[in-house]
Amino acid sequence: MSAEASSGIETSAEGSTPQGNRWSSWLLLAAITLPMIMAYVVFSTGWGIPTDTINKGDLVVPATSIEALPIVDREGRSVDLLSGKKMWRWLIVGNNQCDDQCQNNLYLSRQVHIRLGEKAIRLERLYLNTEPRFSSEFSDQLSKEHPKLKQLHIDAGDWSQLLSATSASESSLSEKSLFVVDQEGFVMMSYDRSHAGADLLDDIKRLLKYSYSE
Repeated sequence: MSAEASSGIETSAEGSTPQGNRWSSWLLLAAITLPMIMAYVVFSTGWGIPTDTINKGDLVVPATSIEALPIVDREGRSVDLLSGKKMWRWLIVGNNQCDDQCQNNLYLSRQVHIRLGEKAIRLERLYLNTEPRFSSEFSDQLSKEHPKLKQLHIDAGDWSQLLSATSASESSLSEKSLFVVDQEGFVMMSYDRSHAGADLLDDIKRLLKYSYSE
């Protein structure tokens, strides 16, 4: 084989490397983003799945980010829920007088969380108290009955403002006090007294199935 021919082969091989890298990058990007897009489309519209498995909770439209929501811990320190590991979340919003529906949300969400088994680590439960301080009695109850539940604070006005431009804007806290927040921090679904534990379980299992895990 001549030197010129050999040189031509080497040049061709070298010349194909940048193009090959570009294709690899595009394929990697597609592999990451397409499942996320499809999961959102499937869950939001029910397209591509049987109608008897469409979400049981009420979609919050449009989904709204909690990124700027002032959430603080019991010592008044600001809490950034979106830092660290990506998680799905159930937000239970109430006060120190946690009514029957609130107590039911606590119970159902705990039981469903347990039933998720090994997938439970991808979901966390938070109680957002609209009062500035937890009563010692209520806090002790939560610590005893719901040891993995995070006890945090949110101003009722800030919460209402967050939902003011959504389909959940007309619902009072007593009507809609359990909310689903996705891995990117968007409030996307709510539950009221008409929903059973099976509804929560069906929805969260599907969400976990069609979403990425770190």
